[in-house]
Amino acid sequence: MVKGIGIDAVDIEEMRRLCADMDGSFVRRTFTAAERTQVAGRHDPAQVLAGKFAVKEAAFKALAQHTEEGFDLRIVETLEDSDGAPHITLAGRMAPVLEEAGVTELLVSITNERGLAMAVVLAQ
Repeated sequence: MVKGIGIDAVDIEEMRRLCADMDGSFVRRTFTAAERTQVAGRHDPAQVLAGKFAVKEAAFKALAQHTEEGFDLRIVETLEDSDGAPHITLAGRMAPVLEEAGVTELLVSITNERGLAMAVVLAQ
């Protein structure tokens, strides 16, 4: 059963500006250590981080009507599997949020087009 859906778009150039210092406060307070590690060797880390940021915002939108409080964006951790497909880590600090919302699965899709990174999250 669908519990919520969220969508978000992020300007890649703006993310590039915000992530100019990959060790800076914006990156550290927004992305998990695993996310930062996974993008470290990428050709365009800002483009990948823009997609991950869009996922965080879309997940918040998908879950907002089911949770009592907002949440730290770092609890929405988006990693790629061995095939490169994105998935949201459901364990750790995310688990209680999902339990409160009655959600057992988050499906995610990310795309980049014309300077934007866009993501859709479906909560089931």
